[in-house]
Amino acid sequence: MVVAVEPQTKKGYTLWGFLILSILPLLVGALGCGKKGPPVAPESTTPAAIHDLRAVVAKGMVLLSWTIPGENTDDSKLADLSGFKVFRGETTFDTPECPNCPERFRELADIDYRRTLPDNVSVANNTVKFADGEVSDRTIYTYKVLSYNSYGVFSEGSNTVRISWDVPKSGGK
Repeated sequence: MVVAVEPQTKKGYTLWGFLILSILPLLVGALGCGKKGPPVAPESTTPAAIHDLRAVVAKGMVLLSWTIPGENTDDSKLADLSGFKVFRGETTFDTPECPNCPERFRELADIDYRRTLPDNVSVANNTVKFADGEVSDRTIYTYKVLSYNSYGVFSEGSNTVRISWDVPKSGGK
């Protein structure tokens, strides 16, 4: 009867097991991830910007309206529109003009398009209407709107619109 005896190391491991455990990490490291380089985020589509923002004064409010975008910047269909952010900048009539100064906007509203709309927002015929009733006398308001998708990717800013809000002084001649 012939009995095969495998060579043993000090702790009872076979020499073949030792070699496999030594070489396996080197092979995985060398072949592991493919091309080496910095991590790259997956591409996401960006909603197209709103180009037809309009503003009118009615009933003591500024009424904004715009068409809901239907496509992304890559001309694919915008299927995951989530909402709009309305921004407003304001200066008083007494502020000296600064044509080279950037407009400072603050977020006025976040309209979640997928949920129940607030009372000052309506949607009809692919158009959103937003009413801003928080206006002060002798103030110039500038508005812009951004749309965003379900991944939180924002469009570029819309065109801007300006409204000068002033109430004539009452009194005699």
